[in-house]
Amino acid sequence: MGAAKSKWNFLPFEPGLVGGHCIGVDPFYLAHLSEQVGHHPEIILAGRKINDGMAAFTAGRIHDRLSGLLGDANQGRVLVLGVAFKENVSDLRNTKVVDLINALAAQGHAVDVHDALADAEEAERFFGLALLGRLPKGQAYDCVVGAVSHDDYAAFDGEALAALVKPGGLVVDLKGMWRDVVLGADIGRMEF
Repeated sequence: MGAAKSKWNFLPFEPGLVGGHCIGVDPFYLAHLSEQVGHHPEIILAGRKINDGMAAFTAGRIHDRLSGLLGDANQGRVLVLGVAFKENVSDLRNTKVVDLINALAAQGHAVDVHDALADAEEAERFFGLALLGRLPKGQAYDCVVGAVSHDDYAAFDGEALAALVKPGGLVVDLKGMWRDVVLGADIGRMEF
């Protein structure tokens, strides 16, 4: 990606669950207008359908990987880091991370959520989520999911991640923020 970034018109798109208003809602306005002028906006609607299903797809991949680590009968304790719709904002509108949390919980996982910036009262009111007030101490989780690359989370090193995940656990990096972080040999890694 470094070489691509040297090009003047390169757009550095990053992986992750796409929420917010512009991409999450505005394409439906365009699709509606397209239909009014007699065009069926298949590409726009197909893109929305794929994006709307990514949280469930991602949760399924995480579940499968955890089942392999824990055994089919065991459900894991999961910590999701970040619930805002994008990094370094507190805005929860149209966040797709909630869909991921709900899908993991529906598969039987105990899910805790921390967001360094989001308002806990809003998260409770809009989504019924009880955000952790602070990051837990001790290796309590079978899986840690980096869902939003707030600066606080992107700054984690291998030691900070290892302090959250059990030996033999899994670190899931949805945003590619920990690509260069060295993890212990006993911690699995999953990137999207």
